[in-house]
Amino acid sequence: SVAAGCTLRESASRSSLMRARAAAAASSMSLSSTAAGAPSASYGGGLLSGGTSTASFGHRHHHSSGVDGGLAVFSWGRGEDGQLGIGDTSDQDEPTYVDALRGVGVRQIACGSGHTVVLTTDGEVYTWGRGDDGRLGHGDNGWKYVPRIAQSLAGQVIVQVTCGSYHTAAVASNGDLYTWGGGMYGKLGHGNESGHSTPRRVEGLVGLTVSQIACGSRHTAVITSTGALYTWGDKENGVAGHGDTEGHQYTPKLLERLAGKRVVQLSACGFHTGCLTDAAEVFTWGEGKFGRLGHGAERNCHSPRLVEVLLGKKPRQVACGGFHTAVITDDGKMYTFGGGEHGQLGHGDKVNKTKPTIVQALEGIFVSQITCGWSHSVALTAKGRVYTWGNGDHGKLGHGSGKKVSTPQMVEKLADHK
Repeated sequence: SVAAGCTLRESASRSSLMRARAAAAASSMSLSSTAAGAPSASYGGGLLSGGTSTASFGHRHHHSSGVDGGLAVFSWGRGEDGQLGIGDTSDQDEPTYVDALRGVGVRQIACGSGHTVVLTTDGEVYTWGRGDDGRLGHGDNGWKYVPRIAQSLAGQVIVQVTCGSYHTAAVASNGDLYTWGGGMYGKLGHGNESGHSTPRRVEGLVGLTVSQIACGSRHTAVITSTGALYTWGDKENGVAGHGDTEGHQYTPKLLERLAGKRVVQLSACGFHTGCLTDAAEVFTWGEGKFGRLGHGAERNCHSPRLVEVLLGKKPRQVACGGFHTAVITDDGKMYTFGGGEHGQLGHGDKVNKTKPTIVQALEGIFVSQITCGWSHSVALTAKGRVYTWGNGDHGKLGHGSGKKVSTPQMVEKLADHK
């Protein structure tokens, strides 16, 4: 499983499970398993990518890192905030084993802007990295350079985690949502702009069962067990999706435009959001610059709009990056659109695409999971291989250098992991 942070906005970083996952961002993480005990994430949980880091986890074939069994977590990319979890602030240009999580069963990883969150198979939450705004949930603003358990969630069984640039969210087994970190724009959903350094339940969703969450830089979105979609936070450029652009939405509000749909998957990053319905429809909204919404133009969308090019393509996952978006289909094909300045679309050039365009370099390779950072992309294949491309600064692509790559390239150091 892999994850690439996508909560950058003012900074950089953010993250279906098959075998191994890796992600794209300034920093990254990955998870690998040496024994039969692959993580079983309910939603996503493989790749994680942030604006500045990436992470992955999965089965491990060899024991070169000295892992005795269970899952192994790897991280790479920007480390100046301690978000790689290896005990210091160094960058890593190849996947690096996170020894502090040795023996911990990892279910999901999420990379934010300078911080990282891990969910264990026991329902516990570990966080580390930059602690500004209380985003780590430890009751202070201190930075942590190795994974530390969030004691304030003790007694709760957590089933899903995610994070934005400056805030973090977790879903408990009873469907309650907890948020913490920076409260600007109302993105925590507590009715104001106050920040919180420990997890706090979102009272506006009590009585509803949250099944999936996504955090952008200034907004948050959730899907309930009935397929309803609620959003809150910044309204500028239509980010919240409620049709207006003035002010902020301080509490969760039903997205009326999709009230007749059953939403099954959700992604957010920066200032736009994408979702997938049970009818295999992809809707996007928010800031449209560079064509990241896929509607053939760069206009902002103040409420969800259907991405018509993907009709009939049977999409099964959408992933939002900082300035681009990616979609994979049931037959393992991958489409990208939006900003291409750093080669993050994977088409061998640096050209923006305003409509979904198939990634030809992955033809013949079944892509099972995707994640996007602010300026890079990560794909996990059905054979457990991790491919990355786009902006390679800080080593976030994991290829041993800081070079940009405009077509998907396999992360060789993870070749022996699944």
